[in-house]
Amino acid sequence: MVLKKIKDELGPSLYFTERQTRRSRLTASASKISTADETNDAKEMSEFESKELLSSSPQSNRQHDLMISKRRRSQFKTENDSKDWIAAAKTKKQRVSRVTSTETLPTRPPPHFWPMYNQIKKMRSRIKAPVDEMGCANVATAVSGLSDGKVYRFQCLISLMLSSQTKDEVNFQVMKILQDYFISKGYEHGLSLEAILDIDELVLDQLIYKVGFHRRKATYIKQTAIILHEKYNGEIPRTIEEITSFPGVGPKMGFLLLQIAWNINTGIGVDTHMQRMARIFKWVPASKNMDPEYIRRCFESMLWDHKEEWSRINPILVGFGQVVCLPQRPRCDVCTLSRTGICPAVDKALLKKADMDKKNGIKIDSKSRGDLTNLIKDIEDLC
Repeated sequence: MVLKKIKDELGPSLYFTERQTRRSRLTASASKISTADETNDAKEMSEFESKELLSSSPQSNRQHDLMISKRRRSQFKTENDSKDWIAAAKTKKQRVSRVTSTETLPTRPPPHFWPMYNQIKKMRSRIKAPVDEMGCANVATAVSGLSDGKVYRFQCLISLMLSSQTKDEVNFQVMKILQDYFISKGYEHGLSLEAILDIDELVLDQLIYKVGFHRRKATYIKQTAIILHEKYNGEIPRTIEEITSFPGVGPKMGFLLLQIAWNINTGIGVDTHMQRMARIFKWVPASKNMDPEYIRRCFESMLWDHKEEWSRINPILVGFGQVVCLPQRPRCDVCTLSRTGICPAVDKALLKKADMDKKNGIKIDSKSRGDLTNLIKDIEDLC
């Protein structure tokens, strides 16, 4: 009852949290006289102490107000906001780490790398993975029909920003939604810099809600569009340092964007599939921090004399990781590497089960995110 009175007196603008409510109750209960005949003076003292507790933590209230304001993301953006974003992009610490003098990287791949990698390339030619049709290298052309130009390059950037922590199938759906929405609003090329500059952030958030971290990405996309408009005349820059200065854009996206949009091959884009396979296949030396950046530096150092593979290795390994070498329940039963003895991550129990299934006349399960038909035929011929 005491808290209810305080809420009524202070008005609806005060934001109460569960923690504050507990504190208020504890303070109020401590100030009460534990007798059946509690006096009015004791009630007034309890109310006074509760008010004092609430008023003594304005910083906490302000923080909650800021959190609500951030979640609502006001529809009005001032010119000062765009200037602040541009200034932040200029001073943003670059996340593209370069090799230091104390860091030792492999200068050549391990002996089993090329036999495994070449075999994976053969398998990739026999399967269809989501990345082949709906990956960031193809999604812009698939949804808009463009394959070059400023709008195409901007669409490539947006698809990469949306792709983080999101499956290619979902990313493709969201890009199609954006394209159709902006076409219906009268934009000639659909998804474009002008369309993103004009759209309200809340509406953009609603359109991309299927992707992971959609709220944060909506903010990043709006900020990046303003930076491109103000600093680069709407064009995608040609250096990794400039691209990774955009909010929400890291080295993986940056190197892939340069390859897709400009055909500039200055680095390898490493995603979670590549990171996982490099670790379980023992392609790179073990390290305390086996993050994508470490894997990228290792790959670039090992493949320094084979730079033609820098732009190929990502789609090859990503597609293989999507349909065959899965993070959970890998399909060693359809992998031609599983019986060669060179793969250190073979699920031997699964192979035994596959052999028993074949003896019992049970066909190989073809269920997958992609098309495994041709690869299954190859496996059946080998067994």
